Amino acid sequence: MKKIRFDDCICQGNIPEHKEIRSTLLSLIAETRSPSWVMNSPYYTDSISKLDFDDSEDFNRPWVKKFVEVWEPPLKEMMMSMGYTGMQLFKCWFQQYKQQDTHGWHIHGSHFTGVYYLEFPSKSAKTEVVSPYSGKVKKVGVKEGDFIIFPAHWIHRAPPNTSERKTIISWNFDAIQDSIDITQIKGGKPYILF
Repeated sequence: MKKIRFDDCICQGNIPEHKEIRSTLLSLIAETRSPSWVMNSPYYTDSISKLDFDDSEDFNRPWVKKFVEVWEPPLKEMMMSMGYTGMQLFKCWFQQYKQQDTHGWHIHGSHFTGVYYLEFPSKSAKTEVVSPYSGKVKKVGVKEGDFIIFPAHWIHRAPPNTSERKTIISWNFDAIQDSIDITQIKGGKPYILF
């Protein structure tokens, strides 16, 4: 087998209204029916204190409506910088991690997945992503208010949380390309982390 190196990236942006929306989103999430998730097997370990993945296809949840208002503009700019003309959202959910909670190595469906760091204390465990080319694990350097997107088939995890509570919002989506405009691609802003 031969691997041919081809550029790809994890894209990073932020939500400018993060400070204004943070407490509202956390309050709405606190009111959400959401079980914990624990799974232990020889290959996979999960321990997530609170999540609403079972409702991830319901975009009428109050916290989702509020989130989409501030998330859509920076995500649209990011997608356009890569030459895409739109996106189709399939799932959106939150996960809260208490100390030592973890989400084992996994992949997602759809073209892309995203993570918004809604509540991310300074000592929080950073998302780790495996490079499909080298097989090396990379920690993604983010701070609270940032979000990242990357190809959904890339193996990634949330290692055991080393801080107080951490809250992320995640989503799965497909890119849409209605027309090809190479000037749109060349004129995009770089959001490449590696």
